[in-house]
Amino acid sequence: MDFSAIVARQIGADERRGFPVHFGSDAERHDQLVRDLVGLIGEIGEFANELKKVGLRLNNPKYTGPSLGEAAPHLREELADAAIYLFRLSTILGGDLERDILSKMDINDDRYRKLER
Repeated sequence: MDFSAIVARQIGADERRGFPVHFGSDAERHDQLVRDLVGLIGEIGEFANELKKVGLRLNNPKYTGPSLGEAAPHLREELADAAIYLFRLSTILGGDLERDILSKMDINDDRYRKLER
């Protein structure tokens, strides 16, 4: 499945579940953007908290947190949750995240060309 199809599948599921991406006013759209941003930050917070526990285990032999290998599936799940919020934010803003990422990659290629080895 290509990236655009993944985004479309998720947005379709969101709409069927009552999580809209189209609004009648900028105020409604802004309100949803704020709610989805809070959701995104929450998912990043969950990722950070799990990674913190891995670090505590690495730096404190008596701490019984997860190893990086044990935490990796949960960390990837939190990243997937964060990506879903990014899909929503981009869609609400009328964007095409695949196109926007490719455009940004081109900009970064030019910006960091001198760093290539």
